[in-house]
Amino acid sequence: MSWAQLLEEKSSLATALDLVGDKWSLMILSSCLTGPGRFNQFEQYLGINRTLLSKRLNRLIAVGLIEKLLYQQKPKRYEYKITKTALELKPIIIGLAAWATKHYTKDAAPITLIHKNCGNAVHIEIYCDGCDDCIPGSEITMRINPRAGPNARSVYENMIAPHDPSTLNGNLSP
Repeated sequence: MSWAQLLEEKSSLATALDLVGDKWSLMILSSCLTGPGRFNQFEQYLGINRTLLSKRLNRLIAVGLIEKLLYQQKPKRYEYKITKTALELKPIIIGLAAWATKHYTKDAAPITLIHKNCGNAVHIEIYCDGCDDCIPGSEITMRINPRAGPNARSVYENMIAPHDPSTLNGNLSP
């Protein structure tokens, strides 16, 4: 299946990666989590060239993840603020950072993510909507949705279902 087919069939992960999967978009969004950022701040902090930064900011604005706000009239200067939609990415960004700290950067990471109220390090957990329990990744599986297209159904039936005991006996859909 091609990337275009994944997007056409509304693959959630492909769509998310298409929107924010490059390194600069995630770094820009991460920088906006603590408050609005300015072009020169992104350029200096991230070390990204102006052309690429401009392209990434425009893309993030176009897909509704950041807003461009005028803060100075003459000369015109703007700051970039994260939207409510993008704010929902905060646990994902924190999760990626925590994962990299745990497995790769360890104590060398320049920033530690902490809880504002108590000052201790944070971690990400996954909760079940049905039972509200915290669950380990080993208890998560996939199920094909009834609206899935033929390509997605084929990938599921040939790649995912054969490796997942919960899909035995034809239990491929809800």
